Amino acid sequence: MAPPARTTGERTTPVRPTRDAVLRPWRGPADSAALAALDDGAPGIGVAAGPEWHDDAAADPARLHLLLERPGEPGPAGYVVLAAPRGPEPGVELHRLVVHPDRRGTGAGRALLGAALAVAGVPGATGDIPDGPPWAGPGRLWLEVAADNVAALALYRSAGMVTETVLRTVPGDPSSTPLRLLLARG
Repeated sequence: MAPPARTTGERTTPVRPTRDAVLRPWRGPADSAALAALDDGAPGIGVAAGPEWHDDAAADPARLHLLLERPGEPGPAGYVVLAAPRGPEPGVELHRLVVHPDRRGTGAGRALLGAALAVAGVPGATGDIPDGPPWAGPGRLWLEVAADNVAALALYRSAGMVTETVLRTVPGDPSSTPLRLLLARG
């Protein structure tokens, strides 16, 4: 029996379970080009997108790129970039999580977030990870997200992440509009 289909824009794609997905590290410039294509139009990416950004991030030993692929599907279903603990914020930073628009709602984001939680060593994390970096596992994952990115917030909160800090449009004014949220687990 064929899996159910979902429609996104003009394309209908089968909804495939994530159990056949493969999580792997970044392998080179061809991956950078594919990931930069995913960045186009992704919420919250901003101006720091492009193959060069991915090349630089992948060359940094304090960052880890993981790609999610499904056999038989073209290109990555999504990716996550994690950063080593640094500065005053303890724990591994989830720097970027992007899912291909046609693969949203298929569990790809949940699989990538599970891997991020596992790399961070968060108690109870169930994600699969390839060999982790030497800085993995302090027990906490944190991220910053746009306050209006409803889909991302739903994903993060469903994984037990909680708001620790609200960054507002007018710093110090609790009545001003929330601009970004700092979420964490662990």
